[in-house]
Amino acid sequence: MTWLYELLSQIGYHHPLHPPVIHIPLGLIIGAFIFAIVSRVFNRESFAQTSRHCIVLALMAAPVAILLGLMDWQQFYNGAWLLPIRIKMILSGVLIIMLFISWIVSRKGYRALNRRIVVYALCMATAIAIGFFGGELVYGPKKAIAVSNDSSLARQGAELFAKKCAICHNTDSTEDRVGPGLKGLFKNSLLPVSKKPVSEDSVTNQLKTPFNQMPSYPDLTDEQIQSLIDYMKTL
Repeated sequence: MTWLYELLSQIGYHHPLHPPVIHIPLGLIIGAFIFAIVSRVFNRESFAQTSRHCIVLALMAAPVAILLGLMDWQQFYNGAWLLPIRIKMILSGVLIIMLFISWIVSRKGYRALNRRIVVYALCMATAIAIGFFGGELVYGPKKAIAVSNDSSLARQGAELFAKKCAICHNTDSTEDRVGPGLKGLFKNSLLPVSKKPVSEDSVTNQLKTPFNQMPSYPDLTDEQIQSLIDYMKTL
């Protein structure tokens, strides 16, 4: 599905597809729980019916969000089995099963409202856990990125690297993470994957028109690219 991401990139969308879509089933699950609670508190069957509609819609939307997540995993993480991704996959499977159970229980009507509240709460807890590990994947603790010289441009590059690159590349070793480790990159003669000669031009080309499955960063300015290069020279 690389062609889809390339098409979206041409119209200015450079981000993963999963994050904006996953909010739909997660919001519906939370809504189902809230409406069920309101129905119980105020003894209003209409709210229970609304909670059931939320669960049905969540059951329809969740597989789409999961599919987009799998596509993003291949596109942006090269299919790497990172721990948060593995946990998210397991929890996503659990969530689909629980949503299906919720739908079955909701068909019993208002008389099963207490059971529905319990199952909805479990669905919501699972959804929150999925969101947590999604956050860990993107914003979780990363190894400190240090700059060994006083170049302000290199410091800017370190900050930019932490935001855009650190999730996939180690800076303190040559071991692969999602992509290759970059320690000593500019001390080597060849780039680790493309095997092109190491130079500022080759690194710039890798950022703009990457070799293999690394995502491109056409939105980076020349100054930002230079800051990344200056930072990588310190590794």
